[in-house]
Amino acid sequence: MPTPPKNLKDFKSLVQVIEDLRGPEGCPWDKEQNLETLTRYAIEEAHEYAQAVHSETPVEVKDELGDMLLQVVLNTQIARELGWFEIEDVIENLNQKMIRRHPHVFSKTKVSGVDEVWKNWEEIKLQEKKGQKAQRPFSEIPGSLPATLRSHKLGSKSKKFNFDWENVKQVFAKVTEEHQELKQALEESESEHIQEELGDLMFSLCQLARHLGTDAETCLAKANKKFESRFIKMWEQNPDLKKLSTDELENLWIKAKSST
Repeated sequence: MPTPPKNLKDFKSLVQVIEDLRGPEGCPWDKEQNLETLTRYAIEEAHEYAQAVHSETPVEVKDELGDMLLQVVLNTQIARELGWFEIEDVIENLNQKMIRRHPHVFSKTKVSGVDEVWKNWEEIKLQEKKGQKAQRPFSEIPGSLPATLRSHKLGSKSKKFNFDWENVKQVFAKVTEEHQELKQALEESESEHIQEELGDLMFSLCQLARHLGTDAETCLAKANKKFESRFIKMWEQNPDLKKLSTDELENLWIKAKSST
């Protein structure tokens, strides 16, 4: 029977625990996992971590960070069993990459701000891939990302090809244009056209958020949290919301809004 490590704050203890879970006397579930079956859990844990951050609860953030770290160590243990690499190799590779991509920190390179940091980062990435087959634009942006986040990345990437609006005013004009096209589609009452124009409007809003120095995913998450909080306050005042009139619901909403 495996013996639990004594120092539970030691990273090596975590590696040992995961190795024991995959060992002969380990957990049946852990032992039957592979890199492919664990992919969904890595994605789920990332989303749960994001939710914990939005909740602004330190205990939840700490717990979800641990769950993400579990995915790193467990996946690495499976790779180790396959003879691919060790956890030390993962750490070394990450350290090398961070040092290499931050010459303004670890060497004498000077930068004027964040924009130049990103420019250098992309140039270094291109140097790292020198000699490799050229990838098509956007090929490195996962299709599994939330749509708003992927829109942000698509816009950021196209900017590197000099295909972008010059300022917020231009993006806002595009949002207004898409809004008008959606109104026109609604008048035509054609569902596919409405969906297309609504998507165009949402994409433009994602780019507006990017030009404003934020991202639509963060903005929408905060809006969701605000709506949820206000709706719960309404429900606390009267759990039978569906029995209320439109005016009564509006009054409850105003009260909930004024208290947040």
